[in-house]
Amino acid sequence: MSTESGKSNGVSGLGEEFVAEARGELDASVALIRHCLGQLDDGQVWWRPREGMNSIGNLLIHLAGNLTQRFASDIGGEPDIRDRSAEFAEPGPIPKADLLRKFEAAAGGADAALARLGPERLLETCRSQRLAGPIEKSVLGLVLQTLTHLNGHAQEILSMTRTQLGETYRFRQPAGVPPRIGGSR
Repeated sequence: MSTESGKSNGVSGLGEEFVAEARGELDASVALIRHCLGQLDDGQVWWRPREGMNSIGNLLIHLAGNLTQRFASDIGGEPDIRDRSAEFAEPGPIPKADLLRKFEAAAGGADAALARLGPERLLETCRSQRLAGPIEKSVLGLVLQTLTHLNGHAQEILSMTRTQLGETYRFRQPAGVPPRIGGSR
């Protein structure tokens, strides 16, 4: 039996669909972050809404560390070299182009790991380090949690971008949707 899209039913088909959706969600979050960074200068990337809050620069370093740790180390088995506290301690300024390169390299590594991820691996358990200590979680759970984390910070970056740019913020136009004439978004 097959689904309307031609994929086989069952656990294998479900796993393949999950991986495809995960790759799409990763791509969407990366695209949103790129869209925001394309409108900001280096100073705006390191702006903090108030003392004690993170800048977009810190969030990019943090996301690169998180994506690498989860996909390369936790799922891929490579050594974990992440220094999470340094991600937030970095005062900047690191040029926006360098931050974006580092973030995109980590996102590219995550996408490559997802592309290699067979459906049979999704239910395997792996160890992951958290602030409270090590945990064991399924690969599927790690992927879902990591992409939710990425999307949350992408939305935070969007909010910080819109706060700084105000009326000069340029909205993204979704594919196939005609531009809106007048009114708010």
